[in-house]
Amino acid sequence: MSIQQHRSQNGAVSIFIVILTALLVTIISVSFIRIMIQTQQQAATADLSQSAHDSALAGVEDAKRLLVTYQKDCTQTVPPAERCATLERLLRVDIPCDTIQQAGVEGNPGDKEVIIKRGEGDKALDQAYTCVKVMLETNDYIGSVNRGASRLVPLKGTGNFNEVVLEWYSQVDLQNANNNPGERRVALNDASSGLALPKLKDWPTNTPSLMRAQLIQFGSTFKLSDFDKLDDGSSNAHTLFLYPLSTGRDSVDFAEDLRLSQSSDVLQPVTCDPNFSTSTSDSNYACKVVLKLPNAVGATDTSRTAYLRLDPIYNNLTHFSVNLQNNGQLVKFKDVQPIVDSTGRANDLFRRVQSRVELENDVFPYPESAVDLTGNLCKTFLVTDKPDDFSPGLCNPLP
Repeated sequence: MSIQQHRSQNGAVSIFIVILTALLVTIISVSFIRIMIQTQQQAATADLSQSAHDSALAGVEDAKRLLVTYQKDCTQTVPPAERCATLERLLRVDIPCDTIQQAGVEGNPGDKEVIIKRGEGDKALDQAYTCVKVMLETNDYIGSVNRGASRLVPLKGTGNFNEVVLEWYSQVDLQNANNNPGERRVALNDASSGLALPKLKDWPTNTPSLMRAQLIQFGSTFKLSDFDKLDDGSSNAHTLFLYPLSTGRDSVDFAEDLRLSQSSDVLQPVTCDPNFSTSTSDSNYACKVVLKLPNAVGATDTSRTAYLRLDPIYNNLTHFSVNLQNNGQLVKFKDVQPIVDSTGRANDLFRRVQSRVELENDVFPYPESAVDLTGNLCKTFLVTDKPDDFSPGLCNPLP
């Protein structure tokens, strides 16, 4: 009797082990299937997200075609009145979502969206862009420039202006990117330490660029001599060297150009915020200054054709923003850097992108350097902080 009971107990243990094993295998299998399904869903979502982003970019490209059409039709000496009036309404007044369709660039007027042309394998994605807005007038001009290069900003507003608000050095420009965001502070000297110009390798890390800002302007008419200093001290060309400090100036007049007078300051100290990376979200740049513009030579008001050339010194890359003002009131940029706001779709997933398009990038090319001569040229350049190192070089005076 005891032997039979012992055998019965052995059978129960075996069944219990089999059940546990089956449960373990089931759990592993279900978990593996779940991971596979999640991975497949993530891959499908990523594919749809990228496809929706591509659809939005297609809207941006069609918007560029529209801007080319606008430049062709509305900047002629005698533009076609009806066509230009339609584009002006779409790009300045109404700014609808179906700008591309109404302008006849793609799709048909009345279409709620523009289907993206695709191959046989892409039909399941059902790609389209649903809303594309193009704004010719913008509140600011944004960009970036590398050290050793310059950026020419056309100062063209919807009305007259006499001030330029310049901001530079964004959080992207901070060089200690591996630090925690709260520790990525801007390194700035105070005014007591002086405005020194160290060697490139000695410029402190996470210090904004020393910004060279050059104003080039003229009125309704001009002579080449207007870009030199005239007897009354006026000129159509001014240059400022804006030095970042913890305590500096919030406003600088271009009339304080160092070349116009021996008493002018060589460097203009500008106030920068060392905590801008950890402060409120609306603080996008460390340095900000209001640049006051003198009237163009011969002009009696603030009407002008003007360009601002920006050249950062020391840092590898500097992001910046430019605003126009008339006695402190915002003046919008006109036909300089239009904003394209495009929303793309793939199935039921949407992506939205915003792009800036340069309209005057090639209209006024500014050379970084130039040499114009009719004879031979021989120059020796030497930069040193030790007078004893100076050498006149091998160039001899030409006969």
